[in-house]
Amino acid sequence: MLRRRNSLIEPISELNKIQIRDTGEPLVELNGLDPRIVVLPNWHTGEPQQLFARKTVAQMLQKAARLLPKGYKLGIFSAYRSLEEQKRIYQRVYRRMKRRHPTAPKSVLRRLTNRFVHPPDIKTPPGHSTGGAIDLTLIGPDGKELDMTSPYKWRTPKARAVAATYAEGISEEARKNRELLIRVMTKAGFTNYAGEWWHWSYGDSCWAWRLGRKTAVYGAAPDPR
Repeated sequence: MLRRRNSLIEPISELNKIQIRDTGEPLVELNGLDPRIVVLPNWHTGEPQQLFARKTVAQMLQKAARLLPKGYKLGIFSAYRSLEEQKRIYQRVYRRMKRRHPTAPKSVLRRLTNRFVHPPDIKTPPGHSTGGAIDLTLIGPDGKELDMTSPYKWRTPKARAVAATYAEGISEEARKNRELLIRVMTKAGFTNYAGEWWHWSYGDSCWAWRLGRKTAVYGAAPDPR
């Protein structure tokens, strides 16, 4: 049974208690892995990207894709990130929080930033830096991403209001599409961060914490590029 399934906060103090016994499993490229898995362009720049994940994670994604209705695909927009890349993302969000809350102390700004990005400088490595975390959506038979956020437009500030996996206030179509994603990813063996419908993982410290396990099987992985 998933632990604290509906928790939007995964406490760093508890994540730091998770022991890491990395299996040494390699990262594999997701581009061209399977015709049912599409590596989407970088949604900040629109440029093509090369994505990697642990070998078992890649195999689990293939399993999830096989569970989709005919013609549907998984659309991956983020996977492995080096610690340096994670640090840049964290700093960017931290600066955004500082602009929004110019009088807030550093401790408050850091807590606000931690809600959006796993800090790269704590004991437990960010899920994306282990190669165990995946950000994804679903693509329909027409080649377009399915609606996951209406009445809000995906990848806009307002869509953050319904980022939680079981958020209220989304349309019936968006709810059904999320249910499909939840079903195939869960059956494939992934666990979800309840604060973001798109974020799933296997093997990292967050995965271990969600399942009530004391040990993660993936630590920070070296950059394969």
